[in-house]
Amino acid sequence: MPNTLRLFVPAAIRAVMVRLAPRIEAATEVRLIQEVELNPLIPARIRAGEPYDIGLTNPPYAKTLIEDGFADSGSNRAFGRVPLAVARRGEAQGQIVADSMGIETLLRSAKSIVYTGAGTSGRTYLGAIERMGLTDSVLPRSHPMAGGVPAASVATGEYELAIAPLTTVLATPGVVPAAVFPEYLGTHIDMSVFRSTTSPDVASTVIEFLIGHHLDDELAAAGIARFALD
Repeated sequence: MPNTLRLFVPAAIRAVMVRLAPRIEAATEVRLIQEVELNPLIPARIRAGEPYDIGLTNPPYAKTLIEDGFADSGSNRAFGRVPLAVARRGEAQGQIVADSMGIETLLRSAKSIVYTGAGTSGRTYLGAIERMGLTDSVLPRSHPMAGGVPAASVATGEYELAIAPLTTVLATPGVVPAAVFPEYLGTHIDMSVFRSTTSPDVASTVIEFLIGHHLDDELAAAGIARFALD
């Protein structure tokens, strides 16, 4: 009977992990149970005592989990970097805005903007508009929502723009990227992968699969770039 491994998976890469899971299971002879959650809530659930074998979340969370004994010492490995994006309703057309001036114009002209209030992407967005000097002009038209809702609400026409990880935008039917925040604005969302202190040895094999370069092109197409941990 195969080992069963519980994974904490960030909501931003839910669609990617759905595609990868059958291949991981076939390659490692494990059965995966995925717990999909917003990045900031993953360490909270781990600290609350929820059992897990592998976690994916933002590197600072992973680092403190390791330091506090909730994850295996030295197991933290870089998984991928996801740009923050702006979603609009419709089909792809024209050039995707990728500079700060263009993004400022887009946000200033929008009648309504939604973002994930409790997620890393939402916190990153709020920090970005503050640094760009847009708090007074853009924040009043920006509305926090629950995870997984912003892009879908733009697809239905309820709101004009959604702020979300590029992975989420590309995986949501009915929306396309209107803009991708450039990395120099400090809005990229990094994710790393680690194992618990009690996970079986096969957990390391799963991690090696996830960080393997054979996935680089596939992940890039889904909106995830590889990066190196500091």
